[in-house]
Amino acid sequence: MASAAAKTNPAKESLRKEQREQKQVARKRGKDDDLSDALKDTFPASDPVAAQTATKPGAKKRP
Repeated sequence: MASAAAKTNPAKESLRKEQREQKQVARKRGKDDDLSDALKDTFPASDPVAAQTATKPGAKKRP
């Protein structure tokens, strides 16, 4: 039988690490910064605000 370390995919592990880091940064920044970024990215002013939140099906709901 192959060991668990041999079964891990380096690309998947790298992606998971990057996603964890992005989530930590997002939590530190807060929602106000997300809204500010969305407002800056919205052009022209008549367009709706382009705020986006990454979601994962089946993920735990945050309070």
